[in-house]
Amino acid sequence: MQSIIYRLPEQKELLMEKYKTHKTLFGREVLSGILNIFDEVASHGDEAILELTKRYDGVEITELMLTDGYIADCVASLTPTLRSAVERAIRNVREVNTVLLPQSWSREIRPGTIVGETVSPLESVGIWIPARKGPLLSTAVMLVAAAKTAGVKRIIVGMPPLQDGCGDPGTVAAARLAGADQFVIGNGVAVIAGFAQGTAAIPEVDGIFGPGPGGIAAAMSVAMTYGKRSALGIGPTESVILADDTADPVRLAYDLLNEGEHGPDSSSILVTTSSRVARETETALWRCIGEVEEGRRQNVRQVFGPGGKGAIIVATDTDQACDWVNWFAPEHLMVVCAKETEARVLSKIANAGEVLIGQYTPFSAANYGIGITAVLPTNHFARAYSGVTSKDMVKYTTVGQLSRDALADIAPVIRELSAYEQLPCHRRAADIRLADRG
Repeated sequence: MQSIIYRLPEQKELLMEKYKTHKTLFGREVLSGILNIFDEVASHGDEAILELTKRYDGVEITELMLTDGYIADCVASLTPTLRSAVERAIRNVREVNTVLLPQSWSREIRPGTIVGETVSPLESVGIWIPARKGPLLSTAVMLVAAAKTAGVKRIIVGMPPLQDGCGDPGTVAAARLAGADQFVIGNGVAVIAGFAQGTAAIPEVDGIFGPGPGGIAAAMSVAMTYGKRSALGIGPTESVILADDTADPVRLAYDLLNEGEHGPDSSSILVTTSSRVARETETALWRCIGEVEEGRRQNVRQVFGPGGKGAIIVATDTDQACDWVNWFAPEHLMVVCAKETEARVLSKIANAGEVLIGQYTPFSAANYGIGITAVLPTNHFARAYSGVTSKDMVKYTTVGQLSRDALADIAPVIRELSAYEQLPCHRRAADIRLADRG
């Protein structure tokens, strides 16, 4: 295979060309198709979702909701060791999300002026769990457990159907153990449209969350126009490792494969200040690809092939490496450096969905075991957005309270601004209270 090593700043333009489409998670043509699907679901409800599932997923189903019996069978089908692993992952995710969960508060900021926020959970959420590239129990655990920790009363999980017309048993079981109440199967965009608008079988919900390719991301964006809480930019997985000459090339090679094996559209990149580490990692990578199971080997070959988004980048110094990482704004970032370099990197990195620090914190640990979210912004969205946690499953109501003296104190502001905006009743609503001595 041809070399995937690039050098900064000499090959900056070549790298810009390689990743020039990375900022576009979906285009107008995709968005137009998504809007059409929303219209079909609005007009024909469940019948439209069944037809769209047959059309786009190639699976004919007759029911959208999974039965309680099937769900129970899925839970019972877990091996004891897998169930134990799932339950421990759920505990860890709940523990993290409990720490993250915002609390209601109030404070007297000036004499007689009390402000605060009331935090309350969304009533219901729809969680989309993709499965085209394989089952994602971990995603189900992270999102459902986050919603449950936030106090969401009704959690509905949607997923694409298997060829037999059912949902993936392991994913269904994991989501149920994490706290899911109901399960829907069908085409992803169509199910999200159902969550946004409601159908006979699918309840309308207040929030819709989940990762996926461009079409799913576009559907989440459209759902927001229906007043639904969502998270933007959760597309195909991407990872960057920032390493210096203390990093182990063999470990780095496996870390590159860790995210690369998700699918051919994955981004998996090493940025290093060491030419030696770059060369040795590339050599180890080609060797390790040969060890990958056949079902995933084609994915990593495409990721690190000529048209893929895999690369090894050699930067002249740490600052330049950090600048490139901040530009790319990766979903997952691993920092494997000497302690003094690590501190400098952490002080300079501003754009990343998550930062994993040190040689004993691989991407797989964050994906499965730590309890932090791996449902994170991609495609440069980490420049402005964060990962999905319990904080996304709640809403905030602003609270304010004034004493008579506090109202009198800001009355001149009310009078001046209401006069300029030509809204005289604003002033009168305040003045009548100040005129009343009772």
